[in-house]
Amino acid sequence: MRDNNRKGIKEFHKTLNQRYRRLYGGKDCQEQAEKDKNGFLMKCALAAGTLLVMISISLLADAGGCDGLNIDGNGEITQITRPSQEQGAFSFQTEVEVGTKDGILTKEYYITIQPKGSSQQEQEQIFPEEREEDAIETQLRGLISKMNADTSAERISLPNELGKGQTLTWKKAEESNLVLYGAAALAAGMLLYKTRFYRVERAERQARESIIQELPEFINKIVLLLNAGSVLNTAFMKIMEDHQKSGRKQSYFYDQMEQISRSVQEANGSLHEELRTFAKRSGVKELMRITNMISDNISKGADLSNKLKKENEMLWFSRKQNAEEKGRLAETKMTMPLVILLLVLILITIAPAMMKL
Repeated sequence: MRDNNRKGIKEFHKTLNQRYRRLYGGKDCQEQAEKDKNGFLMKCALAAGTLLVMISISLLADAGGCDGLNIDGNGEITQITRPSQEQGAFSFQTEVEVGTKDGILTKEYYITIQPKGSSQQEQEQIFPEEREEDAIETQLRGLISKMNADTSAERISLPNELGKGQTLTWKKAEESNLVLYGAAALAAGMLLYKTRFYRVERAERQARESIIQELPEFINKIVLLLNAGSVLNTAFMKIMEDHQKSGRKQSYFYDQMEQISRSVQEANGSLHEELRTFAKRSGVKELMRITNMISDNISKGADLSNKLKKENEMLWFSRKQNAEEKGRLAETKMTMPLVILLLVLILITIAPAMMKL
């Protein structure tokens, strides 16, 4: 089991590293992948610890509720010891089996035992879960109410029969929360599994948005410089030089362009090959189409300026559509807060009228 866990963690770390390397190219991503892995393991440990604490508190609460109950070997409650003032009241859920001529009738009650010497309560907290045969129900209510009628008595003896001879068996009802905790553990596990690549997925989403946002302007500059008589490499280097001097906030797109620029200058790499590699890594179709045009220009001598100009018009149109889509999405996100605000206003308006009824 431990070997399988270690293997799973290694595979998770390997996948993280691969996705970061695909995102940032030759940049060392071991540190970021290690950070994401440790963050995910920390979330898993926190979720497991929280669940264990909840289970422990529940078990302690259940155990604490049984301190004043005397239970025999058959699981029947024979007597109740009234708590002291320091201990305070305690509650438990009981299951009463009433033996009648027609068979056994089972009822459940939530009983609160007041501490010794406390004042008599006018109304006890008794919550029957089932209502059958009103006569038996009324008698059982009366018996339970008498448990706190005289709080001077240290012990409470539970009756074995009702007035008409029906036998009574008092048992502590089992309150198991295993199903609830199991569902919580399953939900937490599914949530953690679904969000295990949250950071890298967010970085990929931001990278794609950066490319789509910056690419039209970048291609527009390329077209202007090509029409002015510059070759592609010179135009590319001129744009990167101007960007560095502008002092603009660095984005993912221009960070990758600078990485390509250093590779071309320092390692004597091929510009169109570097651009094609970046386009494949990013997976952005618009960028892949442009790099294919540049490759055709290198191999076939196609008119690059006019092709890039036509493609750039499509890019600007696509950018406009993305902006409109984000605007509609923002309007949709505002709908729910407005609905909640409207409901609050309605409640504030009708609450005084309802309280008078």
